[in-house]
This record gives sequence, C-alpha cells and structure tokens, in this order.
Amino acid sequence: MSRRDFLNGVALTIGAGLAPLDLLRAAESNYPPALSGMRGSTDASAAAAHALRDGRKFAVNTLPVEDTLDLVVIGAGISGLAAAYYFCQQRRNARILLLDNHDDFGGHARRCEMRVDGRLILGYGGSEAIEAPNVDWSENALALVSALGVDLTRFETAFDRSLYPGLGLSRGILFTREAFGVDKLVTGDPTPMVADDIPRDRLNARSAKAFIDDFPLDAASREKLIALYTQARDVLPGKSVPAK
Repeated sequence: MSRRDFLNGVALTIGAGLAPLDLLRAAESNYPPALSGMRGSTDASAAAAHALRDGRKFAVNTLPVEDTLDLVVIGAGISGLAAAYYFCQQRRNARILLLDNHDDFGGHARRCEMRVDGRLILGYGGSEAIEAPNVDWSENALALVSALGVDLTRFETAFDRSLYPGLGLSRGILFTREAFGVDKLVTGDPTPMVADDIPRDRLNARSAKAFIDDFPLDAASREKLIALYTQARDVLPGKSVPAK
C-alpha cells in the first residue's frame, strides 16, 4: 500500500469506522504510527519547502495525469481531515487525496503505537493540548468530534495533570556543545507553555534570574535576558495601544 493510496482512504475511514486496523496496515516500515526514533517536524518535513526557497524547480507541468480526484486537501491535520470528512458527508463515493509534508496524517495529534510485552499502547500525540474545545470551538468542530465518538469530558479524569510535578520534574533547555561550546541541561524553566494544564505554582520552577544565570552564555548576554524577563519596559513610549 503506497502512502498515496493510504491517504486517499483516510477520509472515508475516519467517517465510516468499518475497517479494522489491520486492513489499513501496510508493512511496518511504511506504517508511521509504529515507527520510532525522531518523529514530527524533522528536517525531512521541511525539505521540499526549503528546496523551493532555494530556487529548485520541479517539472510538474510535464507529468502525466494518472488519476482523477474529487478533492485535494492541502494539510492532513485535524482541519484537513475535517474538510475531507464533511466532503464525504455530501458525496459518499468521493475520491479524496490529502497532502501533507509529514509522513503521517493527524497533524498535532498524530497517533503513536508501541507494543510492550505483547500489549498495544496508543499515544495520542498532542491532542490533549488542543485548546478549549468546550469554550471557543465552532459548531462544525464540535459536530465532528461528536460524530467520531470523542467524549471531551473524559479529559478531566483521563489526563493526570499532577504526574510530572509530582515526580519533581520541570521543563528545561538543552544547550549543545556544537552551538554553545558545552553540553548542558538547565532545568527549572519558569515560563508556562501554550495550552499548559500544569498550574504555575507546580512547575517546579526557579526564578527567571536563577534559571538564566545557569545558561552557558557570557555575563552581558545573561544580564540582557534577565532584564527582558524581569523588567517591564515600554519599548515604544509615547504611542497609544492601537498605534503600537
């Protein structure tokens, strides 16, 4: 099964829910959820765009037409999959191609699979960090997750927000020898992440000054960073908020 054929069937698959997983499965080497190692936005996911940026020309105008499709969707994340799903609601036998720069569909919420002692364990990618579905999602978005059988209330009991804080862990920054002359992991990052469900008082964080003082940078650079994070300064004084 080629990647193209696999993605052609995705929209129908998520809507119909009739085919067992094994029917979708190609060889392990061509089944992204089971791959390991570096995943996500790797260098390969940006290779084509960087080639265009660097002036490479692709001879697409001379390619023979091999197929006829009803819809081509650029981007196979949640939005792209939703577009394909709703199109299929209007045209059940539509042939759809989803194109993505990654080797799997799902976007931020790509599926990961691991087998441990014969047991299948599923990882949900970043879907737990999809922001505020109960607050600011559109009716179409809510209708989609409802049609797919997603129970949004399960998050409240299924996701352990206290796991990492309870283990005494914190976020940090890894400085590499190639870029900074030394391999050094600095922990205790006090800055909250986007869509972070860990309360600020449970980040196991240090003060911004203590955190930045551990960076393998010269003193002047550290002082500037500390000032950036700790001192309120109007960089556009005298201008109104709309003007800024």
